Amino acid sequence: HKLKLEGFDTTVFCFSSRTANSAKFHAIEVGYEKKPEGAPKYDKKQVAVYYPPEMPGDFPVALECSSKYAMAFLVTKMGYVHMYDLDTLTCLYMNRVTDTTMFATTQHSASGGLMGINRKGQVLALMINPQAVVPFVMNKLKNVELAIRIASRNGFPGAEALFETQFNEMFEEGNFRQAALIAAESPGGFLRTPATLQKFKAVPTEEGKPSNLLVYFQALLERGVLNKAEGLELGYQVVQVGRVQLLEKWIKEDKIECSEELGDLVKQSNPTLALAVYIKAKAHNKVIQSLIETGQTNKVAAYAKRVDLSANAMDLVQMASRYSPQAALELANSLNTQMVAMPSAKPASEHKAMFDMFMGRGMLQEATSYCLDNLKQDIADYGQLQTLCLEANLMNAPKVADAILQQDIWHHFDKPRVAMLCERAGLFQHALENYTDLADVKRVITNTHMIDPNVLLNYFGTLSPDDGVEVLEEVLRSNPKGNLNMCVRIGAKYTEQMGASNLMKVFSKVKIGEALYLYLGAVVNTSQDPEIHFKYIESSCKLQQWAELERVTRESNFYDPETVKNYLMEQKAKDPRPLINVCDRFGFVDELVKYMLKNGQKKFIEGYVQRVNPLRCPVVVGALLDLDTEPEFIQKLIMSVKNMVPVDELVTEVERRNSLKLLLPFLEARVGDGSTDTAVHSGLGKVYIECNINPEHFLDTNAYYDSRTVGAFCEKRDPYFAFAAYKRGKCDEELINVTNANSLFKEQAKYLVDRESPELWAKALSEENPYRKVIVDQVISSALLETKEPEKVSAAVKAFMAADLPQILMELLEKLVLQTSNSVFSRNKNLQNLLILTSMKSDKKRVMEYIRRLDNYDGDDVAQLAIGADLFEEAYAIYQRFEKFDEAMDVLLEHLKDFARAEEYAVKVDRPDVWTKLGEAQLTNGVISGGIQSLVRAKNPGPYKLVISAARQHATKEEYQIVVKFLKFAKNKTKDIKVIDSEIVFGLCKGNRLTEVEEFISQPHGADLDDVGERCYDDELYGAAKVLFGATSNFAKLAPVLVKLGDFKGAVEAARKGNRIPTWRKVCYACVDAKEFRLAQICAMNLVLEPNELMDCIDYYLDRGHFNQIIDVMDNALGLDKAHQAMFSELGVLYVKYKPEKAMDYFKMWWQRCNIPRLVRQCDSAHMYEEVAYLQMQYNEFDNAAETMINHAPSAWTAKGFTDCISRAGNLEVMYKAIKFYIDEQAELLNDLLIVLAPKVESTRVIQILENACMDQFGVLGLLPLCKGFLVKAQEANVPEVNDALNKVLLQEGNLDELTLSVKSFDNFDQNNFARTLSTHANIEFRRLGTMMYRKNGKYEQALEISKKDKLWGDTIDAVAVSKDPELAEQMAHFFLENDLRECFTALLYSCFEFIGPDVAVEIAWMYKILDHAMPFLIQTMKEIGHRLMGLEEESKERKDEVEEKKKEEEEEVNDDPNVIMFGLQNKATGLLPGGPGGGPGAAVPQIGWNGPGPGGAGPGMANPSMQRTYALPAPQMQQTQQRMATQQQRTMQANQAQRMQATNAQRMQATNAQRMQATQQRGAQPQMSQAQRMQATQQAQRMQATQQAQMSQAQRMQASQQQRR
Repeated sequence: HKLKLEGFDTTVFCFSSRTANSAKFHAIEVGYEKKPEGAPKYDKKQVAVYYPPEMPGDFPVALECSSKYAMAFLVTKMGYVHMYDLDTLTCLYMNRVTDTTMFATTQHSASGGLMGINRKGQVLALMINPQAVVPFVMNKLKNVELAIRIASRNGFPGAEALFETQFNEMFEEGNFRQAALIAAESPGGFLRTPATLQKFKAVPTEEGKPSNLLVYFQALLERGVLNKAEGLELGYQVVQVGRVQLLEKWIKEDKIECSEELGDLVKQSNPTLALAVYIKAKAHNKVIQSLIETGQTNKVAAYAKRVDLSANAMDLVQMASRYSPQAALELANSLNTQMVAMPSAKPASEHKAMFDMFMGRGMLQEATSYCLDNLKQDIADYGQLQTLCLEANLMNAPKVADAILQQDIWHHFDKPRVAMLCERAGLFQHALENYTDLADVKRVITNTHMIDPNVLLNYFGTLSPDDGVEVLEEVLRSNPKGNLNMCVRIGAKYTEQMGASNLMKVFSKVKIGEALYLYLGAVVNTSQDPEIHFKYIESSCKLQQWAELERVTRESNFYDPETVKNYLMEQKAKDPRPLINVCDRFGFVDELVKYMLKNGQKKFIEGYVQRVNPLRCPVVVGALLDLDTEPEFIQKLIMSVKNMVPVDELVTEVERRNSLKLLLPFLEARVGDGSTDTAVHSGLGKVYIECNINPEHFLDTNAYYDSRTVGAFCEKRDPYFAFAAYKRGKCDEELINVTNANSLFKEQAKYLVDRESPELWAKALSEENPYRKVIVDQVISSALLETKEPEKVSAAVKAFMAADLPQILMELLEKLVLQTSNSVFSRNKNLQNLLILTSMKSDKKRVMEYIRRLDNYDGDDVAQLAIGADLFEEAYAIYQRFEKFDEAMDVLLEHLKDFARAEEYAVKVDRPDVWTKLGEAQLTNGVISGGIQSLVRAKNPGPYKLVISAARQHATKEEYQIVVKFLKFAKNKTKDIKVIDSEIVFGLCKGNRLTEVEEFISQPHGADLDDVGERCYDDELYGAAKVLFGATSNFAKLAPVLVKLGDFKGAVEAARKGNRIPTWRKVCYACVDAKEFRLAQICAMNLVLEPNELMDCIDYYLDRGHFNQIIDVMDNALGLDKAHQAMFSELGVLYVKYKPEKAMDYFKMWWQRCNIPRLVRQCDSAHMYEEVAYLQMQYNEFDNAAETMINHAPSAWTAKGFTDCISRAGNLEVMYKAIKFYIDEQAELLNDLLIVLAPKVESTRVIQILENACMDQFGVLGLLPLCKGFLVKAQEANVPEVNDALNKVLLQEGNLDELTLSVKSFDNFDQNNFARTLSTHANIEFRRLGTMMYRKNGKYEQALEISKKDKLWGDTIDAVAVSKDPELAEQMAHFFLENDLRECFTALLYSCFEFIGPDVAVEIAWMYKILDHAMPFLIQTMKEIGHRLMGLEEESKERKDEVEEKKKEEEEEVNDDPNVIMFGLQNKATGLLPGGPGGGPGAAVPQIGWNGPGPGGAGPGMANPSMQRTYALPAPQMQQTQQRMATQQQRTMQANQAQRMQATNAQRMQATNAQRMQATQQRGAQPQMSQAQRMQATQQAQRMQATQQAQMSQAQRMQASQQQRR
């Protein structure tokens, strides 16, 4: 509890206790070390608490303290209330107020008493009666001293007489301080009256001692607050002695009750303090007046709104205008944006009234600023006010109006009125923008010298096309020479809108001949209008701009070539290049040649062919031939380009005019040069054929000519030459056509045979060929008979076969094979084969005849083809003729299927191989007896395997006896005893002759008894199988047989001896089915050791319901040496399913040998979550284990186990889930968990979880204070959210040291927001920390505001120095001097020397008459200026040396250029070219200059006619020369421009210096210049300085660019 102890706040800690022996009430002071020095200490007190004897079990249950009266109420269980005075810890009152316990109590602030609720639900209130306390203490307690103390402290009545008596006694004794203390402590301050003041004031003051009145005030201040009268009197005293700062201190500490009179008293000495007094006194009008007077107009509206002041805005602004126009403007703006009561009217009328008020007082600048600030919403309602504002400025400040109109923010003013005023003020640009009448526009626009060209260019885009043409014509008419280039730019930009034809008419009317040319040159490179291109060509030709004319005709694709060609021919231009370009590009070469010959320009023809386009030589030659030009000239022309002319085109042109002989020298020369060009040799062949110069030899021996070309040339001259040419080039199609057309069928037939081309044969033998019969006759009669090469004959035969002409082919083959004397063909095996094959396809009846007549064919192949053609008898005949017995038998057996005929054939030939083949065929077809008899006749036991195979498939029990006999016959003649003996034994078993079997196997034999036994087992011959397996001791196979026979014990014994898994499986399953579990367990223990058999064995038991039996099997099997993981896992599964109570013990014993994932799944399905968590942890699946514990906490969670598990988890989501789980269920362990998880989790997300948890219970920080340890550990990562959270916790705790260390060490958080929080803290050290953070983050204004409020001037200067902000430094300088802090001003200049301006420092020091305090700053400034001037001199000298060196280098470069002799130093023909030097495309049109014509007096675009001379140079050299000349001219122009800019800058700097000197003189003459005017002058100087720097930088960049290009 807090109480006042002799005027000092004291915190007391109260508590009560009761033991078996005593009951005490204690009061202890806490925080004494934080109290001011000299403050009294509250001693530790304790008092016994009285409990009635009738209530032996009573004890305290609640303790409440009254903040109003410094009383304590102790409530007991039995309903007693004890009231204590905290100052003396005296029990004032005790009574029982309820018969039941009050379980809820609280203090009642209004009455200073107590409220509570008892168990009956009654609400009880205990209130103190101020009128009765003092009499009660005096009369009942008999404690006068306590009564006086209570009355003094709480103002209770009843002790006034005592106080008054004591006061008078002390005053009469001269103990004025004690009297003052009694008056200060008097109840209700009844002694603190004006009479008491006059009483102290009337007492004379002894020399050397303080005034008694001041002693009185000091005592009052120590005990409390001075009232209005006392404060006003103390103010008089302090002001008289000039110690106003003491009064400011007391006011800040709320030691004085402020009044309007007190504010008026201190206003002259300290206006800021007066403002604070007015605010505390709630003197609203005086507050507003002070805010305006101190320049804080922006706070007026906020203050009025905060105090709900009803004020008239106009009156406030008028009030402000009396002090400062700038203040009035600021107030008007702020009132417009804040919620202040104003007269009810429309917004537009409000603004107009404010504007009229400003104008009525002659404040045009403020009125304009007000409109600009408040008319940002461009609406129609503000149109009148916009007009008034612009009108006033146009009449009085045109530059301001110009700036407003340039911003383009208003659009609803009276445009005609404003336009007229703009025209009068010389603002033609804005007048042009606002005029709508075309006559006005045409009048204004002629002032082009006063309008920005770019603005003028954009303005034409707003006009309609017709108006634009009319206005443009007016501009040209007013000043043709001066406005020409500008009009060219306009026309070029808006050609599409205005129409090229209209613009050409406008420029044609101008008397300057170059006007149309310049316009067309500006648009020709981007236009696709043929008319523009033609007009530009026409203008170029008239002005003799040959280079540009040549370029356009060469590059343009949009002019009409016919029109341009005719025009150039009519004009007879001196430069032939344009006409050559047009004719060459668009195919008018013949007309070009005709034109040049007509005008005697043969040299130009040669030049065109030789230099321009040698590829056009054939066309030129053709035209010359058409014009009957001398052959010698043509031959000379051709020879001049013999290696570049396209020969094929040339030959074609000459051939078309029947003048091939003309090319003979040229072609022979090319061949003589070693040319292998096909066109050359083809042309030469044509010439030889045309001139009959041994053509046969050429056609046969030349390897380079084109056969098709030459052959086509020869067809009409000599078909045989054509045939020879086509034959040489294998031109099949052309050769067929020419031989058909000229009946050269014999040659064609020979060519077909020699060519051996299937495609050519196919075409000749096609049904569509009308000459096929003639060609076939020639082939058969002559061509094939004359050839000696069988390959050619074969190719012809294949062709006939492919053409599907079997009859003709047979005729051909019979003629070659049967009817010719040529033994080569008659004995040819291929031809005989082909004849037989052809007959198979076309006439099968003749096949047998050819087989008998021919004798040299391939029998095997022909027989196979006969079989393929279903000619089995013919094939049989062929095999018989060639004695192929086996193949003949195959035909009978496989194709004819005639076993009887086959048997007859076998008897006929009586060959063992034939009998063998017959026997095998019979066995294959299931004829067991017949087949064995045939094999016996062949005496061939070889096919015994076939016999065995046939017997297994088809033999009956009786037929097996024949098989056994054959096998015994074959046994002695073969070596494969095993197979034969095995089959003999099976045959005996098949016949159930077991005695013979035993006898046979008792003797030496080679039978595979195991295999035979398996066959017997498969055929259910179990008795025979038992004999055989017993004979071989094959227990693995014997056991299943015994099972089939019902001998389970013997089967188990056999399985043990055999020891094979399949055997154990069969025996085990059989024993289980027979419920022989003891025997089955023996077998199962061997099965479960095999992983592949384990599950089948278990399933077999489980499917039949034998759960306990399989568990016993698995338990017993675990002790075996070969026990594996699957056994342990499956046994665990069985325990989970059928014996869950034993599962955990089993897992703890055998988890290392189990398949844990399988067990986990099984336990999860059985809801055994404790086992699931245990297994997951053993399997290192800590994430899953943690989730299991969280989701199933009642059965799975333990604190130690979960901590161990989560510390090794890796999934962050699981960790976050664990945190939420602990928040909900284990909050006391949350911090321990977070410390464990700190290195892994994302701190940001954890903090969000903690903040959102339990916000309704613990506030906005949630559970963050509970987890401070975690935050400290997580802060090492320097995460913003962590830093912010920890800082909030530390701030809430009030831990300054740790908070300071935190914000300094870890700065990654929103420092500005936190600094705002600290700035409102009650503790000054926390506010200083906020100031430090503001300064660190560049928020210097906020830092300064806090430092000034706390009067921390060192911090203030440091903040300004760190900011490096000149404006901020200037503001603080004014602040220091206004508050008479001169030393702070000097320290500020020292700290901010680098960025505060000398003029600013001197001006401020002069204004406040403290130049001595600025002298150290001025001395240092002069030193810096001296150093800089020396540096500038050295830099200027270096630049001068560089300029001289560069000039020398340029002179040397000019002297070394060989082209200077021919072309001079610069291009002489560039004046009219729109493309710059050389008339290149795309260059810009010369611009209108602001400084008149360039050097030399000629205007832009005007060239010297004497310089319009061109030279006939090659194009590349001309282009390079033009580029060099253009570069040189550009350098000259840039150098001149840089010089002009430097001169302009120098003039401006001189003017600026003069203005500065004048401004300085004016300041000297008018020391009372307003702050707004000073700011305006400073801003203007800064803008001029920035403009000069920008211009200087631009000039330097141009010089650097020029140097780089050089």
